[in-house]
Amino acid sequence: MKTLAARNGALDYAILFYLISFWGWCTETILFLVRWGKLADRGFLTLPFCAIYGTAVLAVHFLLGTPQKGKLAPLFDRASALPRGKKGAAQAGVFALYFLLACLPPALLELAVGVGFRSALHVRLWDYGYQKFQLFGSVSLSFTFLWGGLITLGMATAWEPLCEYVRSLPRTFKRAAVTSLTVCVLADLAFNLIYLLVTGSHLKLF
Repeated sequence: MKTLAARNGALDYAILFYLISFWGWCTETILFLVRWGKLADRGFLTLPFCAIYGTAVLAVHFLLGTPQKGKLAPLFDRASALPRGKKGAAQAGVFALYFLLACLPPALLELAVGVGFRSALHVRLWDYGYQKFQLFGSVSLSFTFLWGGLITLGMATAWEPLCEYVRSLPRTFKRAAVTSLTVCVLADLAFNLIYLLVTGSHLKLF
């Protein structure tokens, strides 16, 4: 039973990873279209996935959990037990602490991926060099805070319902979906790496 539960858990996390990576790609594409008025091929893959989104959210899940039921749950429970006059401020303080901690995984991932791709493959997937508070063009203070805010909001409101929905999906469907997506993503990654090595540039669809 434990092995079966572990396998189901792995499938669930894989589905969550792909869902969030797809959502991240869609969000970036829409924001870029609204901000600059043109479509942009986001990420390194040709498929509509920005894997850094799925990786960052799962990292926060494993490291912190949700604000109410994760690693900060004892603080949240203590804040909830305070008198009404102090309760709101104390809960806000817990969420603020969670927000600051949630900023770290995506910032470290952006730094590692941005610098790694630029150093090893000479590819800039994004560039924050135009911003005042940034590091190596890969991490910016404003986008780090945006990451932390979105993850905090999502973890506090949408994470548990989303997990419950994914758990309710048939195991056969999840296994087929994860297998198909993983094969496609690995093939996509291999194709783009070969294309980069042969042509010296990153393939962009638009």
